[in-house]
Amino acid sequence: MIAEDDVLRFAAGLFKSVWALELLLALRRGGDRSWLAEELIKELRSSRVVVVEALSNLVVAGLVVQEEDGRFRYHVGSPGIDEMIGELEALYATKPTVVMREIVTTPNLKLRILSDAFRIKE
Repeated sequence: MIAEDDVLRFAAGLFKSVWALELLLALRRGGDRSWLAEELIKELRSSRVVVVEALSNLVVAGLVVQEEDGRFRYHVGSPGIDEMIGELEALYATKPTVVMREIVTTPNLKLRILSDAFRIKE
């Protein structure tokens, strides 16, 4: 079992939005199924922009592959990463607010650190 703090740090560093997490988990639950972007939009009841951006980020992160026919499928290269995502899915099922807060507040923290670096000191 992976420590909750490690799982939350993983989520915060990987996901730009809760929609991206929802998308990855839907793909993971689908097993070897390949999805068209349009199918994922309907499945998640989301917008095209959100799904396409999240898919692009997940492909770059190496968690999703885009097949030649334009379909997308969950695919991680490491059992350790798959285990981490499994732990994240379990944590999200039991403590969704904690996971959402971590994902949503982390970009603000990064932005604040960056802005503080440029703040003029007296």
